[in-house]
Amino acid sequence: MADKIRRVISNATVIKALAKVFAFQAIEISLLRAHAGISDAHWKTLKTEAFKKTYAKQRSFYEDRLTGAFSLERISQSERETRLLELWLKQSEDFPNDEP
Repeated sequence: MADKIRRVISNATVIKALAKVFAFQAIEISLLRAHAGISDAHWKTLKTEAFKKTYAKQRSFYEDRLTGAFSLERISQSERETRLLELWLKQSEDFPNDEP
């Protein structure tokens, strides 16, 4: 009976474990950057470009999904932008990304 008891993991435990994983990833990234000779400025540029590409992909995905809904409504471009941003933020909250 004791071996069938489920163990519950608290949110704090999960957060601590993820913090350790991210800390180790940051150390690995720093070591790889040092080994490859990538400067901080170049790294920042690479990271910014990666975020821009990811944002552009997500934006085009949601624009494609919502094109039908937008074509049925007469809404302004700013309203479209607002709806896309709200949808993107909701998706980000539902499925958090592991950003570097």
